[in-house]
Amino acid sequence: WLPLREPAAEEAVRSFLEAVRAGDVGAALALAGESDGSERFLVAEALDDRWEVVQVAQVAYTETPRGATAEVYAEIEAHDGTRLGHRYRVGLEGGDPVVRNALARTEHIPEGFGHLELNGYSADPGEESHVLLLPGVYELYESQPATLDLGVYPVLVLGDQFIELGGEHATTWLPQPWPQLSEEGRRALDEALRARLDACAERAPADGCPFAPPPGDERIDIPADATWEITAYPQVTAAYMYLPGSTERSFELFTTEPGSVEVEAVIVEEDGGERRTRLNCGISPDGVHAEFDMAGGVTLTPGSTAAEHCGSMVEVE
Repeated sequence: WLPLREPAAEEAVRSFLEAVRAGDVGAALALAGESDGSERFLVAEALDDRWEVVQVAQVAYTETPRGATAEVYAEIEAHDGTRLGHRYRVGLEGGDPVVRNALARTEHIPEGFGHLELNGYSADPGEESHVLLLPGVYELYESQPATLDLGVYPVLVLGDQFIELGGEHATTWLPQPWPQLSEEGRRALDEALRARLDACAERAPADGCPFAPPPGDERIDIPADATWEITAYPQVTAAYMYLPGSTERSFELFTTEPGSVEVEAVIVEEDGGERRTRLNCGISPDGVHAEFDMAGGVTLTPGSTAAEHCGSMVEVE
């Protein structure tokens, strides 16, 4: 014997999932009974329909003096074959069924990303620390510049479960970006650093430039018209840092191989005599901050720990 129609709880879950996949957010939310968090992404523009409903089955049913509750297992499959399952709780306390745990609820951690971008749709969750999501496939931060690799991949979402496409294990949180420089980003950083050092060499001594004698060394006199010649550009690596209030993608530079500059200088001897010589100064741009904008540009600014003078100077033989 088979019933003429599927149980009301199954029908509610199936209708909810099919409404989401069709982009009918209003119909989906009419069946959902949860609204604790930012609702900025409960819109059709944030959805991607590249998934299918593959299973819906009632697996439990209980009755209490307050009414009946059913548990419905649902499973969906993304376009690449990744599957994800979840047990929904459906309230049947008279009237229309309500899918109580219909929406995903994930913590939003800005970490320098003042907005969250899903499937090309971007929004600021506002004061809410949690974001509500409908089931489906989500591409994260597609519009980020080619200079950055965020280390996040598309995810399949169902209930409180998140799994990266092609992944083997689900989690209960949305992957958070932690940017690294792409190959293009490393090239852009290298070009920006060379341009900055070239500009410093042309106007040295200048604020924010490390072309100056070590402080307190009164023996070294560098004429104002002296030419600073860069003999080797430094090699650097960059580590992501979160600057509160910043809308840029900020990195701090660390030297992997120092550079060097040379300059004609005058050395004052102990007896008061002077002699002209050529000095070498090491360049280590530690503490300089690099900010990557959405257009792929790089802006370098000296941080509070960046050097403003040579660490040491030696004579060139």
